[in-house]
Amino acid sequence: MVEVETYYLGCLAQASYLVHYKGVGVLIDPRRDARLYLDHLAEINVRLKGVVLTHLHADFVAGHTDVSVATGAPVFMGRQCDARSPHCPVVEGDRLGLGDGVFLEALETPGHTPGCVSWLLTEYGTVTRAFTGDTLFVGSVGRPDLLGSLGTSKEALAMMMYDTVNNKLKKLPDACIVHPGHGPGSPCGKMLSDKLTSTIGEERVNNQAFTLLDKEKFLEFLTEGQPNAPSYFLGCVSLNKTGPPLVEGATGTYQALPLVPAAEFYKRLGNYAGEAMYKLDTREAPEFAVAHVAGFINFPMGAHGGVDTLTPDKLEGHEGNFSIWVGTLVPPAAKIFLVTPPGREREAFIRLARIGMSSNVEGILQGGFSAEAAEQLGVAVASNTRMEAARVPNAQEVGQIVLDVRTRGEFVCKRNGHLAGAYSAPLCELQSATEELRARFPNKSFITYCRGGFRSAVASSVLQAAGFPATDVIGGDAALQGALPDLTGKLDTEGFLVDSSHF
Repeated sequence: MVEVETYYLGCLAQASYLVHYKGVGVLIDPRRDARLYLDHLAEINVRLKGVVLTHLHADFVAGHTDVSVATGAPVFMGRQCDARSPHCPVVEGDRLGLGDGVFLEALETPGHTPGCVSWLLTEYGTVTRAFTGDTLFVGSVGRPDLLGSLGTSKEALAMMMYDTVNNKLKKLPDACIVHPGHGPGSPCGKMLSDKLTSTIGEERVNNQAFTLLDKEKFLEFLTEGQPNAPSYFLGCVSLNKTGPPLVEGATGTYQALPLVPAAEFYKRLGNYAGEAMYKLDTREAPEFAVAHVAGFINFPMGAHGGVDTLTPDKLEGHEGNFSIWVGTLVPPAAKIFLVTPPGREREAFIRLARIGMSSNVEGILQGGFSAEAAEQLGVAVASNTRMEAARVPNAQEVGQIVLDVRTRGEFVCKRNGHLAGAYSAPLCELQSATEELRARFPNKSFITYCRGGFRSAVASSVLQAAGFPATDVIGGDAALQGALPDLTGKLDTEGFLVDSSHF
């Protein structure tokens, strides 16, 4: 029996897969910290025949180099990827055999990028599963606008995607199970479902890309309303193309952590005054609120390492997209100083390595944060309150400004709507909107909310670091819907913070 193992990484909304049969396996789209796969292969006694990249990923640095070096398995990528690292270029119809009529077959599916390849699992003459990478998601398809600066227009890629959907994906059997490269929260597409698997038959009905037959309408659907692409994407593409350096113990070695004792850590912060520097505190929002170094931004790592719990087809206990949001808000060349929960320094470092930003880290506070120790060293310590959902209307009545830091699409969603009186201020735009906020709402304090609480925690700390009084709503939109059912779900386009042309 063919077995499929799913490794889902919530902080990147990214899925990798191991397909194995009778002790032989193929690993698809591994993340950079490869030890996970190597340990699992040893545990289940599977020999790796190949490592597959469905395309040159933009949103994370892949672990194909580490896995290939550690196991000797070759790397397979589409012929149009133009990769410079050792690999076997594949064309449509190429097969990776697992034995006894079981094989993975390459299907060239351009659209997200020119080099996208989906891999079809065939068992005894029947295509049973499709590993679609960033071509086909549950409820959506890959965005076509990430390679504009590399010479391929979004319009050209959108037309490639139209052909891929109509001339290739629609020809697959209805019962074929779809295994996408990403789940909800990924910036590689819009309107991704909370489900992690689907079937081609379900996508025919529920996926708008499958139902739009008119090319112009398809083009409009695919190119408009996409979220802003994080600035770290081009760096990831470059590393994946050239082959990223080994990072996480696949060969028995580890990169040294830049741990710095408190006195030296705070001294270094002063040395970078005026330079591009970001100070990140990765503790949970309640701990950060009690006490933190003034000027730090809160990016909670979550309690489970960014790895969500999987039920058969969806996520449970999602903790936010730590890596994606660090890469979105922190410029690629910025120096980074980290405060982490004690004992989780390497985890933070690895999670930045996944997006190609571990080399940005100038120092990690050794031993974790202590307010008393910081104050003894003359460091300014700050704190902030957090707000229960039921208190929000009273706060609005006394003049506090509510900012909905979800995406524009979430803000105008007819199903969920937004809190009456709230302004749309997507987190990805917030840092550039501080002067507008200062001019439009002088001497006001702010309340931030999002879907579940992660983005609002980041947003309130961004505002605090910029000098604004700010707090976040505990539990986000779900808590507001529960506490204030009569004040949510109302649509008011006048609530936009900036003109819709800025979408």
